[in-house]
Amino acid sequence: MDFPSHVAIGDNEFVETIGIEFDAFVPGLMIEHRPGFTFSWSEARERARFAGDHSPVLVDADVARLAGGGEPAIPEAWMVVAFSAATTRAFGRVVANLAWENVTFAGSARDGETIFAESEILDKRMSNSRPEQGILHVLTRGVGRDGREVCRYERKLLAYRSAQGPHTAAGYV
Repeated sequence: MDFPSHVAIGDNEFVETIGIEFDAFVPGLMIEHRPGFTFSWSEARERARFAGDHSPVLVDADVARLAGGGEPAIPEAWMVVAFSAATTRAFGRVVANLAWENVTFAGSARDGETIFAESEILDKRMSNSRPEQGILHVLTRGVGRDGREVCRYERKLLAYRSAQGPHTAAGYV
């Protein structure tokens, strides 16, 4: 048996892999991150309260509906958080986020709407100062079921090369 998400470690015994190693990424590679994320305005409101962001458009349902043309829009910051979290399985071998660039919002997500994150590897290079790591330049987009883009941003990620870093030492494959 062969499973792309798992590695055989014995007869009928598999270990789930975490993240794609730097060496496997190539410019132009497209990744659709699943599952999608169904946004809830009440959850977004609670996260805004927890973060101390008490802007009426984020915490008052009446103001949010009026500002959103009849239904509350999901705050942009919460969309970026959700899309970044969705990329974790693919980018699970990342050492650090080095930069967030060109963050734009083409639309808004609405209560109950499911949005999917998609990433494209724009470029990659070896780190000049860390030979066991490399730098990925990634474009991530948030896209609805209808293909409507709501958000996009670029990230520069420092990632471990194959068989490097704590994952291998801790028994991850």
